[in-house]
Amino acid sequence: MKLSRQLPLNALRVFDAVARLMSFTRAGEDLGMTQTAVSYQVKLLEETLGVRLFLRRPRQIALTEAGARLAPKTAEAFGLLGEALANFKSAAEETLAISTTPTFAAHWLAARIGRFQLAAPHIAVRMIANVDIADFARDSVDVAIRYGTGGQPRLAFHELMRIDYTPLLSPRLLEGAAPLKAPRDLLRLRLIDPDDPWWRHWVRGGRRSRRRLLWPARARFGSQTFEASAAIAGHGSPS
Repeated sequence: MKLSRQLPLNALRVFDAVARLMSFTRAGEDLGMTQTAVSYQVKLLEETLGVRLFLRRPRQIALTEAGARLAPKTAEAFGLLGEALANFKSAAEETLAISTTPTFAAHWLAARIGRFQLAAPHIAVRMIANVDIADFARDSVDVAIRYGTGGQPRLAFHELMRIDYTPLLSPRLLEGAAPLKAPRDLLRLRLIDPDDPWWRHWVRGGRRSRRRLLWPARARFGSQTFEASAAIAGHGSPS
């Protein structure tokens, strides 16, 4: 087995601290370990390498020749690791991940995100367009844009805009149909995504009601952009 696979990295970290501070006690304080634990890790490294790294004297330690050769390389290695982790963290912090719906991303956000990038060129934007509700505990998302009233615990909500909504339909859909005199008359027509909660809200005129509105299930397209295109073609009415 290669020596690199046997090296105890924690022991190397302890050796680096002892060689830097030239004290088992101070190294333990720096690492949050007891002096006994520090001594054990150094001994483990010495046994793995088969050489002594420190000369232990009363109230004083000194690096052996082998320890003096190893110390600068170990310090350099941990310095490079620290730099790599810092750069990784910095890159992660400078990427803004935005979760929103495909329709909002295409028709509103994409046209405006450029101004943000000009104002903050050091921040990269990653847009995640889907209809799923973002889970901040699981997903790598910084901001989520959705319609609703908020109220979810442990999240901060900021109102972006108020929206008006209405059914959309082509005049061709009304050919041969009875006149529409009331909101509920729309239910006689072909509906696109009738399970959309905006339908019930619109039909009730914004009033809350426990009574369910029932109608046969019809077409679903999964995106308001596709639904609008279908409505313009006369295939139904989305809300």
